[in-house]
Amino acid sequence: MTGHNLIQSQELRQEQILAPQQIQSLEILLTPMLQLQEKINQELSENPVLELEKPPGEELASDMEPEAGLDVESSDDGGAIENRDRSEDAIDSILKLADSWRDFPPPQHSRNDFSDDDEEKRQHFFDSIVEETSLQEQLLEQLRFSDSDPLIGRIAELIIGSIDDSGYLRSHLADLATASESDIRDAEKALKLVQSFEPPGIGARDLRECLLIQLERRNSDDKLIIQLVSEHLDDIAKNRIVQVAKKMRQTPEQIYALINTLKNLNPYPGAAISHENPIFVIPEVIVEKINGEYVITSNDEQLPRLKISGLYLKLLDNPDTPHEAKEYIKSKLMNGKMLLKSLEQRQSTIRRIAEVVVDNQYDFLEKGIEFLKPMTMQQVADKLGMHETTISRAIANKYIKIPGGLFEFRFFFSFGYHASDGEELSSKSVKEKIREFVMKENPENPLSDSVLSQMLKEQGIPVARRTVAKYREEMGIQSSHLRKEFA
Repeated sequence: MTGHNLIQSQELRQEQILAPQQIQSLEILLTPMLQLQEKINQELSENPVLELEKPPGEELASDMEPEAGLDVESSDDGGAIENRDRSEDAIDSILKLADSWRDFPPPQHSRNDFSDDDEEKRQHFFDSIVEETSLQEQLLEQLRFSDSDPLIGRIAELIIGSIDDSGYLRSHLADLATASESDIRDAEKALKLVQSFEPPGIGARDLRECLLIQLERRNSDDKLIIQLVSEHLDDIAKNRIVQVAKKMRQTPEQIYALINTLKNLNPYPGAAISHENPIFVIPEVIVEKINGEYVITSNDEQLPRLKISGLYLKLLDNPDTPHEAKEYIKSKLMNGKMLLKSLEQRQSTIRRIAEVVVDNQYDFLEKGIEFLKPMTMQQVADKLGMHETTISRAIANKYIKIPGGLFEFRFFFSFGYHASDGEELSSKSVKEKIREFVMKENPENPLSDSVLSQMLKEQGIPVARRTVAKYREEMGIQSSHLRKEFA
């Protein structure tokens, strides 16, 4: 009898597995307009069942012509033979594609597939890209030279698309992992890759991580400054220097010296690029005031219009089409329909969110930022009968154009306060008031967070001192101690 014991155990585990349709819908929902144009054009080149929808005039003219490769009625035997030959040629082409199934060479689309108008818009778009190299494009260029694993590279592209102007990753890593059909460990590897790019600190999820990445890139072996950032950043922001010094067993002067070192780091690593070279963005929806009413229009004309090719549908119905060709067409037809449905769902979701935003923020549209009302994603989700995470994904890195300019969707979402007169105020409105106070302060005697809190209360806005400190930090405004100027 051996000493080995065999133990059997059962483990009940619940996992959520997304269907291909759900994965594609999620990925398309996450993709901003600019990248979506590229994705659609790629799908168009790889799926022969999809084709561009022509303008109404051209569509009418083309409908009067027989489609190449199909049998049509003919007045003589020569015409019938010619059409039969075309049909056979088309089937032969399908069979060649079916042989390679997935890795078939994508058919080339000529300039004649696009109208002159479309071509002019497309050329203007590409010229704009060349003239203004965005933060995302610079990161994508570094990714191309990184020699990364294909899966990690695919996730890294999604991560780069979710980095905002200041250089921070604003999407949840778990959402990006789901969209790329990968696990969280691969997503973390992809994030590490992006965080190794220039400028240092790019792709961080918060200020602490941003500073630690920069310290690591500088090969800093100063354990004190790493400890300061890792454990006491919040205390530093609140000017609790004495308490930090005690916890770290250092003098206040040594802590100030460490803070001066931190001032050499960049809290907004993407700003240097994005401010001088603005990112070229396309609004998802456009809001215009027409006859006193705000009218919302989806910016669909920026996307290539796709449809299912009639040629391949007829080949599918043709009893003479070989079985292998039909199987290939069915596969590509299913993929094409999935794409069209995902695009339709995306546009519908974003438009519905825009309708709620415009309805809730009417006063802001009329009077300006001080009248921005508090609004959360959960409130919008409840109104639309959706999940909060769907709203978050739908608005990530997407823009809305209103009469007052171009705004990121996330701008309109924030918590808020009830003023003494009963009016609801967004946290962004409160931040704007704090900014105004600071801009008008005496630099030799700057306003402390407590004083700012009291000034807000005098205006009927009850905001705690610690909340003022939090908002000040989010706006990149230093504490009163660090703002002080000496004569």
